[in-house]
Amino acid sequence: MRKFFTILMILGFLPVFTAEADSTGNDIVLRNGIVELVFSSGPDWKFKSFTSKGRELLPEGGSTAYPWALSYLGPNGETPALQPRFSYYAGGNVSETDGVPTAVFTWETVLESSRWQVNVYVSLPEDSELPEWRIGADLPEGWKVTSVEFPRIAVRRPDGAKCIMPVSYGTEYNAPSGGHIQSRYPSSTGTMQLVMMHDGNSTFYFSAKDTDACSKILRMTGEGRNLVFSQIVETSYSWSENGRFSLPWSTVLGYNDDTWENTVIKWYRPFTFTTRWGARTIGERQIAGWIKDADMWIRPSGVTRKTMDAVCESLDYYGKGIGMHWYYWHRHPFDTNYPEYFPEQEGFKDMIRTARKLGGHVTPYINGRLWDTANHTYKELDGVHASCRRADGTLYTEVYSSKVLNTVTCPSSEIWKDILYDLNRRILDSLGTDGVYMDQIGCAPSEACFSENHSHPKGAGGWWPASYRKILTDMREDLYSGRQAMTTEENVECYIDLFDMMLVVNSPHNTYTRMVPLFPVAYSDRCIYSGFTYIPWRLNDGSLNYISMKSLLWGSQLGWVNPEQLMDPANRREAGFLKTLADFRKGNHDIFVGGRFLKEFVPDGDNPVVSIPNYQDSNVVMGAEWMDIKGKKAYIAVNMSDNDRTVQMPDGRTVTVKAYGVLRVNE
Repeated sequence: MRKFFTILMILGFLPVFTAEADSTGNDIVLRNGIVELVFSSGPDWKFKSFTSKGRELLPEGGSTAYPWALSYLGPNGETPALQPRFSYYAGGNVSETDGVPTAVFTWETVLESSRWQVNVYVSLPEDSELPEWRIGADLPEGWKVTSVEFPRIAVRRPDGAKCIMPVSYGTEYNAPSGGHIQSRYPSSTGTMQLVMMHDGNSTFYFSAKDTDACSKILRMTGEGRNLVFSQIVETSYSWSENGRFSLPWSTVLGYNDDTWENTVIKWYRPFTFTTRWGARTIGERQIAGWIKDADMWIRPSGVTRKTMDAVCESLDYYGKGIGMHWYYWHRHPFDTNYPEYFPEQEGFKDMIRTARKLGGHVTPYINGRLWDTANHTYKELDGVHASCRRADGTLYTEVYSSKVLNTVTCPSSEIWKDILYDLNRRILDSLGTDGVYMDQIGCAPSEACFSENHSHPKGAGGWWPASYRKILTDMREDLYSGRQAMTTEENVECYIDLFDMMLVVNSPHNTYTRMVPLFPVAYSDRCIYSGFTYIPWRLNDGSLNYISMKSLLWGSQLGWVNPEQLMDPANRREAGFLKTLADFRKGNHDIFVGGRFLKEFVPDGDNPVVSIPNYQDSNVVMGAEWMDIKGKKAYIAVNMSDNDRTVQMPDGRTVTVKAYGVLRVNE
């Protein structure tokens, strides 16, 4: 017997959408004239075909990856981890969800001797190339879902495929044939909620549409000629209420016959416009004016005469308006005795006053996340009740080069909120600074917290970024004047609207990875950022010139160099190149302050390749395509070599870029 379920939606010239359930042909079909998905309607679930723009995306024979895995917690401490093979498949059908054709697949799991449904929903909006995947599950009383892996979809891996990961600026890896690579969001290893595989001409795109910035892992696993995309989520207990678990966002996987940069512009940027962090441009945000004008930064370290002499020399050489991240201004060794920074070292306040008088802008360093349990304040201020706790009640404890034990503090804690509030107030008011640099907030990952005395639901979820957002918003409203700036380490997207500037320096760089400008493609017109990577100990081997070139091209504010290194006579050439680029940046704010980065390019012509120590091989002239604040395109080309170079722009024009020079070519 043949059964059809057909949905027709005809609006003007919109495509005709058809969803079929065919028990004879063993097919459940979703199609909209752009994309077609075919699932088996037989006794076993199978994702048979996924075609987009005439291309079959799935491996031969379809995706055999299990689509979901759930871990549970029962009232007696039961912890089953279930997949489809440990469940009964109950079939699928097609229905409408808010007017959108949706395939619904059901499995039955056995909990407390009864069967409880797991439901997978695959929706295909009428004009979309991105099918949306959701999951939910029924639960006995007292049960919770503690983690979910969903969806899991295997696709064909093209020859020579590369993977793009949102690690700091962005990182490209060879697509694995075995093992996996993954991105942990939100953190410096997962600044955005997407991963991609591309072959230079086409792109597979996998992304979570989560406007609450909940913690998650996006993973790509190599299985021979195939690559499995999956999402792994540690849940919030609040998602398992009233006998029903639901993952509160949809996940999409799609194919675009274009570059990864254009794929981000096509699909990820529109998603970011729907979020609280990505809705406003730089021009629409309240950002300290000096931050917009700080085309260069230095990184003073310590409170000594030598430090101050180098600061003064830098300000004299580079001019007024540069920013300063000032380290080692407190009396304790780095990464120890947090959160105690006062009293400051003797003379620091005078140094701030002098630096500001010369036109510099000072933002001292503090850590916004760690608490040293050996510090007397941990006992006196009841730090044990502010600490983030694992499910077994133990503390998250991190050890850095300081070798002391630092615990991760829960941002929902009123104790921690008061500490950060008071620290910011004292630094801004008693020291008289231009802002505060709060380390780790935009870098270190959210942690699941199971403390009994905290206000958030147990587990993971979106409460962590929401808590930090509340702290930052309150401090900005209560403590910060319009001329004072909040800055942080790294560039997790969910905080970009709250920080005046984000320092990006954790991008990995070695022989098997390549840094790519993923973050600038998505956020260059909505976030001010500085830095590129950590500065090497040796500046005159070509590495600083490479860093400076790439920083400018990607839209970063330049420098972040220790002024004692920078002003060393041995590095005069590098300091001069940096000044040339900083001056150029200052004269092109219509691009770099509110314009849009589109892509990087390698100019043709007289453009040899050199090896950059600890980085990669690079052409000596590199370029970037931008769109200025009026929507007009421009090309930027930088020459880090000591010879003039005649090269071609992407539009075919021939230009000469002076030695250690930079130029702009308007389209």
